[in-house]
Amino acid sequence: MLEPALLSSSELVGYLPFTAHGRTLHYRVGNAHRLEGAGSSPGVLFFFDGDYLLRSGSRLLRRTSTLREELSDIAYQHRMLLVPVLAPGTVNEGVLREATTNWWVRARANGRVFRALAADLHERYGYDRSRVWLAGYSGGAEFIAYELLLHAADAMIGGGATLIGGGGADGIPTQHRAPNISLSHILLSWHVGDKDGRSPRLLNDTRSGGMWSAQVAAQEGGQFYARLGARTALHVMPGQGHRNYPITQLVRNDLAMATRLGYL
Repeated sequence: MLEPALLSSSELVGYLPFTAHGRTLHYRVGNAHRLEGAGSSPGVLFFFDGDYLLRSGSRLLRRTSTLREELSDIAYQHRMLLVPVLAPGTVNEGVLREATTNWWVRARANGRVFRALAADLHERYGYDRSRVWLAGYSGGAEFIAYELLLHAADAMIGGGATLIGGGGADGIPTQHRAPNISLSHILLSWHVGDKDGRSPRLLNDTRSGGMWSAQVAAQEGGQFYARLGARTALHVMPGQGHRNYPITQLVRNDLAMATRLGYL
């Protein structure tokens, strides 16, 4: 089942609009035609890009980037659909107009729309809900941690997530900080560079400033979800800053680990 190309801008060809709860996301489905006749329901890999001011800042849309093709191949190796979902506001030209070209602003509203999209895709493609993997970079990782994992007990029978350069707990609302859920059925893996924000050891050091730190986010997010029973891993990458993470390599390694440990 091939998805039609509806958007006119060349880098957006193949991305489809989905509207629910008064908001619109754009997505595309990869590997559906490659997995036809496989004999069993496919899994699904959802990918959420980070924050950016210009459309060209997205590695999903940058014409020189091979990220989507590489993720598609990795997903196919694990009998999974690939569904990259663009951050809200991406299709608007120019500079960030409403501070919404990211996932974590209005995370609750974005989460409701995404869950409606996931339910629609499940109905149309019949993907296996025990083989769902979420992957996100920077703001995409924050969105997974702030919102999507809180609802994983219902949306994911099995699987897990790759959180790269982010994935903290500070954006989780107070009423959700002691949720009555268990995430023992999923595997969560954080990857963060030791040059990506201040060290957690300097958390209370006023000289380190108040800037957001992916290192702190990864540590706090891992601790929060470990308390909910998820199996968690933290990978600190020497010399790595916030840019140019090897996203495909990290996702590939996590899917292999999840398969080996029985989470996929």
